[in-house]
Amino acid sequence: MPLPADPEAPASPFAGLPAALWLYRFDAEGRARILNAAKCGPDALDAFADGWHWLHLDLSDARSAQVVAMLPIPDDARTALVSPDTHVNLQLEDDAAHGVFVDWVHQRGVDLAVEGQLRGDDGIGWLHFAATPGLLVTARRQALRSVEAARRGMAGGMRAGSPVRLLEVIADHFADTVERSSDSLSVRLDRIEDRVLADSIGEERRDLAQLRHQTVRLHRPLTAMRRVLKQFEQRHPADAEHELLPAVSRLNQRFDDLDGDVGTLQERARLLQDEVAAKLAERTNRHLYVLSMITALLLPPSLVAGIFGMNLPGLPFAHGTHGLVFALLLGAASSVAVYLMLRRMGVARST
Repeated sequence: MPLPADPEAPASPFAGLPAALWLYRFDAEGRARILNAAKCGPDALDAFADGWHWLHLDLSDARSAQVVAMLPIPDDARTALVSPDTHVNLQLEDDAAHGVFVDWVHQRGVDLAVEGQLRGDDGIGWLHFAATPGLLVTARRQALRSVEAARRGMAGGMRAGSPVRLLEVIADHFADTVERSSDSLSVRLDRIEDRVLADSIGEERRDLAQLRHQTVRLHRPLTAMRRVLKQFEQRHPADAEHELLPAVSRLNQRFDDLDGDVGTLQERARLLQDEVAAKLAERTNRHLYVLSMITALLLPPSLVAGIFGMNLPGLPFAHGTHGLVFALLLGAASSVAVYLMLRRMGVARST
């Protein structure tokens, strides 16, 4: 249900916030209230007692740069918001944090409450952000899944006491998607493993190749987030008082656990793929062995049949009544002799 508009939103000489997708005001208890961005200017984002704002911008709108230039944030934060940079980073200068986080592209019409895991056509997007004690500005060029989930959470009554807390919520939604997708892949891998152990191999090689590709899609952005958060935590002392430090520590712990889960999936899929390849190679070798034995056993009778098929004088049994029987017995005896010889050499023994 949409949040009620604030009738007391201050007017501004600036003609609204044209590139804004939404604008929320949070009170002292972290409750969100939506504002009409078309009727609010940058002066409406000034800090007020025990509250703060969340402004979300569309970077594909050329007017977003004009809006960012008027925001009450440091110059480096403005640069980070409008930069085309697609490298994950996180910077903290005094009370202002800014950077770029990775996120999943949100497909229009997808119910996030029902379909929490990734689909095959879900791509990667980039969330640019800048946070001060009284303002969180986020910007993107494509609709992002975690940001949309956070917005719906705020509309549903979820509270966020500060910009850093909301930023952590967005990162948690990113982790939730990775976790659900990892759990789904684990279930699929269990089913494939059961079929392989039952020696019921059909399309497992194709299924495992697809599964490994999906684990790589999960692992790459997750690794990028972990690396940046680890470096951020190493650059700043543990006793720092900024709210971002404990938030980064919590995210680091969760991302470490997720990275371990995804890494385990990758290793299991790789080992299972090797086992499938070994079983298929064993099956092929078994078939080749059978064909080789059949060829070896039929070669002597073929030689006998070829000799007696020559239209030459002096062939044995040519004028006898039982010549055909003797020729068949000779061919069978030659096959038995070859079989016994292969057994003696150890070739014909069961493998």
